[in-house]
Amino acid sequence: MKKLSVFLVLSFFVSVCLFAQTIQNPQELRLGGVPVSGTLHSGSEIWYSVRVVSDGFLIVETTGDTDTYLEAYDDRRNLISENDDGGEGVNARIEMYAAAGKTYLFKLRGFGSHSTGPYRIWASSEPAPAATQLNFGTERQGNILPGARNWYSVRTTETGYIAVETTGGEIDTYMYLYDSNYNLLMQDDDSGSGLNARIEILAEANQTYFFVVRAFSSSIEGRYGIWASHEPIPPDTERNTERTRAVPIRLGEAIPVFFRAINESRWYRYEATRPNTVFVVQTRGNLDTTLLLYDSRNNLIYEDRYSGEYPSNSLIHERLSPGTYFIEVRTYTNGVGVTGRCTLHAETR
Repeated sequence: MKKLSVFLVLSFFVSVCLFAQTIQNPQELRLGGVPVSGTLHSGSEIWYSVRVVSDGFLIVETTGDTDTYLEAYDDRRNLISENDDGGEGVNARIEMYAAAGKTYLFKLRGFGSHSTGPYRIWASSEPAPAATQLNFGTERQGNILPGARNWYSVRTTETGYIAVETTGGEIDTYMYLYDSNYNLLMQDDDSGSGLNARIEILAEANQTYFFVVRAFSSSIEGRYGIWASHEPIPPDTERNTERTRAVPIRLGEAIPVFFRAINESRWYRYEATRPNTVFVVQTRGNLDTTLLLYDSRNNLIYEDRYSGEYPSNSLIHERLSPGTYFIEVRTYTNGVGVTGRCTLHAETR
């Protein structure tokens, strides 16, 4: 038993040392250089470093049949980004804005503990592109070549909601959103009409945002339209962010619901006056919402997240007795609330 314990301690010590040595001595990937080949074993992690010589976009990706996973870190080991299948097939791909003179670290592993096999990995860079300015309310025409990406910029003068979307049915478009420092904020595939992409955000005043459009598949080319709109935020006169401030719900109307802060709720009140009232309430829009229905004693009656209209709206359909009821509306994305807007619809049957 004593020998076994010593063996386990030594094995753990050797594993820690090898892990530390791997991080401290990562293999260098040269920008634009020859791809590096390797083999992933069960549970293994392989570290690489990339030295950036000029400001721009840094791309690190793998190829092959092995399901890979990539994580990007700065020189202080702070996680910047991670990706599973951003490349071709099951390959990982990370694209991020990188500063001149900086060294970035990339950890490569299999997606699952049993994902093993050969792979190739390489690094490339692109200069920060010139972007075509989008004017609110004016549609522009664009053309996507195979593997190309088209850049657009939007400049705000006041806080409000910006929506940018593609139009046309010729190609399946994909869109990315970056802030003025080229930090990726959001991406979208088919939130627009048909196969068109659409992104809507709560934008700050006097800021520049970049939108990138590409074809969903790198082999596709074709024409498309793109336009941007801006809607200022109306004054928040209700402040119904607490149950005690719930406002009466208006049956048969599309009620605008604005979420100005992360993890903020909006509360509404409904008075049922008839027995067996069938009450239907739902959200509409592109926000990922959750609806909760409470009785007058704050007992939760029903909660819903995905029963409403596509892509992620909520719907509650309940038979109510006479009394006072409260409706709470939340947003939810990856476990965290988000800002944005939707509409709330209520009716009785």
